[in-house]
Amino acid sequence: MNNIRLNVKQKQSLQLSLKTWLPLLQAPLQELDTLFKEYSYENPFLEVNSHFESNNFTSRSIGGDENSNDKRGFIENMSIYHESIYDKIDEQISAPLFPTPNSQKVAHEILFMINDEGYFEGDIEKIAIKCSVTADFAESIRQRFKYIEPIGVGAYDLKESFLFQLSEIEMDRSLEELVKKIISNLKNIDKYCTHHRFEDAKNIIKKLKTPPAVEYLADQPYVIPDFFVEVDDDIRIKINNSYYPDIVVSDPFKTKNSQIKEKLKEARDLVNLLELRKSTLYKLILLIVEKQIGFFIGSELKPLTMSEIANELGFEESTISRAVSNKYIKCSRGTYALKYFFTNAVSKNLSSSEIKNYLLSVIESEDHLEPYTDQDLVEMVQKRYGVDMVRRTITKYRKLLDISSSKERKKIYKLQA
Repeated sequence: MNNIRLNVKQKQSLQLSLKTWLPLLQAPLQELDTLFKEYSYENPFLEVNSHFESNNFTSRSIGGDENSNDKRGFIENMSIYHESIYDKIDEQISAPLFPTPNSQKVAHEILFMINDEGYFEGDIEKIAIKCSVTADFAESIRQRFKYIEPIGVGAYDLKESFLFQLSEIEMDRSLEELVKKIISNLKNIDKYCTHHRFEDAKNIIKKLKTPPAVEYLADQPYVIPDFFVEVDDDIRIKINNSYYPDIVVSDPFKTKNSQIKEKLKEARDLVNLLELRKSTLYKLILLIVEKQIGFFIGSELKPLTMSEIANELGFEESTISRAVSNKYIKCSRGTYALKYFFTNAVSKNLSSSEIKNYLLSVIESEDHLEPYTDQDLVEMVQKRYGVDMVRRTITKYRKLLDISSSKERKKIYKLQA
């Protein structure tokens, strides 16, 4: 009977540790401090000493200058407030543009459905039902967004956003009609090249923002590397300790109470799990660097799957997926997400990443009058790498790289010229 109770208790403890371990492994480095503070609120024996205090963003230098510089950058990034696109729009939802409670209510619902680029992704009819107004009224409120900043927000797509932005530009009627025609038919812009006012129209279109909230997309989240990697004659991997909280387990009562002893065990388990996170990520990164050593000395990525890494480390593939999530390394070539190092195989030693990089390089240097077609690219890849390739694969890679088709690129080049 005692053995059964012991086994049940061990199983519960294991489940508790696993439940804590996986989120801890997956958490981004900068969130560890907050995560452990939450644990400490529930456990009186767990003390968390931050390396920086979130209230005033002061820091304590740990380790070398490289860690400290990254940390200062992160703190500066946190301490400077950047107005968001939503703040900017929200402060304009008032009279005289939105004078009534109903109009403001609808405007706020529209705001909730505007994405980071500034485009409206909602359903006007659903908003109308939610606000107890007609769909025509809700749409009229959305149309008023053309008069707020940043100009162009609230539009359904690029064309409508451009039309919104035209409302703020002074021009004569004939030029306005031409600009609107071009915007409505951007894919065939070359048909307007011979128009005597084409240059004037092109100069106006160049002033339009795409996407409308582009200036609010400029500030990307500050990336904190989990490890620093140096590769020369040896591989050196250094953990970024600056963002790991100092954890202390205290037992002021020296009690034998079973419930209190259980809390103590939980606190000690958390300390062990934090160390396990460090060692697991270290082994993971070391293996990735060894597998992709060519990349770190200036070559291309080789085929590598999470399944392969999971088998070598003795983990489930899902655990490796969690481990690489939101993790970064800094090396001589820059800062990279761990997910970047996993790439599918096209052949035994050729990765899809290498082909994508090759496509980028040849398209960057192509003839603007006769851009490469996807079939041209297929033939070039086959000749360079000696592999069988079908056009749909090259088309897929091109789209993943966000590169337009040859016809679209030709029109873009003509417009730029």
